Amino acid sequence: MEISRHDAIEKDFRALRRSAAPQESLEAWERLFCLKGLRETPAIDAFPGFGGRKIFKGRVVPLKENVGKSKGYRVIFEMVHESHCIILVFSRHGVYHTETELVALIKERLH
Repeated sequence: MEISRHDAIEKDFRALRRSAAPQESLEAWERLFCLKGLRETPAIDAFPGFGGRKIFKGRVVPLKENVGKSKGYRVIFEMVHESHCIILVFSRHGVYHTETELVALIKERLH
């Protein structure tokens, strides 16, 4: 499995600067995803509303914090090929205020 990141992911990391280890958390999720793939990685669901594009959302356990997945990070990615995905958004609840705002951000990064 090949994983690439959208150029704006660095901006997402800056928005998460108060969190303990966002970059390490995403890297750990990427390693797990490479090993397990789309079907076997836990906490991944389809993200509807993008036509024929295969957009998914997943939960990432925050490292160095004593909280679970529900209080952790969200990763939004597109499967562009069976063995290649692009991470579009890496965020946490509270960074974006509404689901509509998140959808607009995803659409912006898709273009």
